[in-house]
Amino acid sequence: MKRFLLFLLLGPAVGFAVFELREIASGRIIGGFPGFIMGLPFAYWFGLIPSLVMWLEDWFLEDKMQLWPKVLTSALTGYVVSIGMMLIWTSVSIPLRQILTFGIVGAVQGLICSWLSGIKPKGGAL
Repeated sequence: MKRFLLFLLLGPAVGFAVFELREIASGRIIGGFPGFIMGLPFAYWFGLIPSLVMWLEDWFLEDKMQLWPKVLTSALTGYVVSIGMMLIWTSVSIPLRQILTFGIVGAVQGLICSWLSGIKPKGGAL
């Protein structure tokens, strides 16, 4: 359950934060602070399906891999899924460079959520 909630609740928020950092780094700030606040619900709306795909992959590999190989495969899955999501949802032509850098959003999201879901508590406590 911890894994599901991490990917479902934290995943889109992390992805949105990385997306905003990507936009700031490229010199595009859309709407300022009100745009940031209004963008957060859209981040959850559009980030739900990629988060669920990353969760399913992470859950499937939980007992088949150690932590760091699983984290890296989750990052790769997040990269591919976020690019695929962007190509499916957009109706305008986007330059290849923007498409490839958009994958970083899902990669960081998958990496952080997979890493946090793989951390075991010390001392046997839940």
